[in-house]
Amino acid sequence: MPLAGVGFGALWTQCFPPPALITEKNLLTQTGKVFIVTGGSSGLGFELAKILYAAGGKVYILSRTKQHVDDAILNIKRDVGTDGPELGILEFIQMDLEDLTSVQAAAREFVRKEKRLDVLFNNAGLASVPGKKTKQGLEYHIGVNSVAHILLETLLKPLLTDTAKLSRPDSVRVVWPASMLCETLAPKGGIRISKLDAPDENINEHYAESKVGNWFAASEISRRFGRQTGVISIAGNPGSYSTNVWRTTPRIFYWPFLPLLRKPSACTYLWMAFSDDVTMSEAVTGRYATCDGRWHPGQRSDLLLALKMKEEGGTVSFYYLYIVIEIYIYLGDFNKFISSNNISIL
Repeated sequence: MPLAGVGFGALWTQCFPPPALITEKNLLTQTGKVFIVTGGSSGLGFELAKILYAAGGKVYILSRTKQHVDDAILNIKRDVGTDGPELGILEFIQMDLEDLTSVQAAAREFVRKEKRLDVLFNNAGLASVPGKKTKQGLEYHIGVNSVAHILLETLLKPLLTDTAKLSRPDSVRVVWPASMLCETLAPKGGIRISKLDAPDENINEHYAESKVGNWFAASEISRRFGRQTGVISIAGNPGSYSTNVWRTTPRIFYWPFLPLLRKPSACTYLWMAFSDDVTMSEAVTGRYATCDGRWHPGQRSDLLLALKMKEEGGTVSFYYLYIVIEIYIYLGDFNKFISSNNISIL
């Protein structure tokens, strides 16, 4: 359903956003706080890790390749310095998002090392990977970009909850990156459940679905657990930037976006993680952030309906997606669940 129901103004303001509200220049000290940034060795994750380190936070970069993270840490310390009064700490934990057992191992290692987690940034992701599946047989984009992060959040939920009990209300959060492609390329209803383990040639649509998956996951997690845990899950479009997420994208798809790509910036992440405008009341309704730190003016109607329960007139696609993923992660019986419930496209 590309572009159907998408307002021009909503797209324009994401391509040319107003000045950011929270930047590295006005971010308050983060001394004593602990953060996870997945994929923090490059792109937006690198910029975010650098800002949090400079603000005094302890930052764990969860990534597949240790050498890449070691290089990133050296570059961050070169850019920021090593002798400031409020500088933080940078740590590495190995995690391969292609393999859910690696995600589980990374979560266990983090819990062994830390007694708190203030913000989990589910930043990592890849685009335009044709015909590939994860180790557990999921379509690659939805598996790496969304499902692996859902498992990570699930495993870290007890620690996030414990941290929320000791922290200022609404300050402990999970941040999920979405994309403008949710509006322009995602299919009707957001995600084709039948394609979760059956990749086809439409790699851009798969990528868009993975980003819708992050939005749906943030909404469902907040709805289910937000008020009882005190942890906000919030999704949004961090912006369009020139990063290595494009490295596998065919040039014919990359070139049209080139004039719109900005220098990497983590300002949307900072707003989602630290703004007082982001509250539990907003999160439980699935409200969606956009660049460079504000609420989206109006998403596609079919995606908004997918976030609502049937008694509210919605299609509850988000709920079914989350249940399917839970079944897949914990029971490994995805195909049986799909066939027994006659699910094709939601």
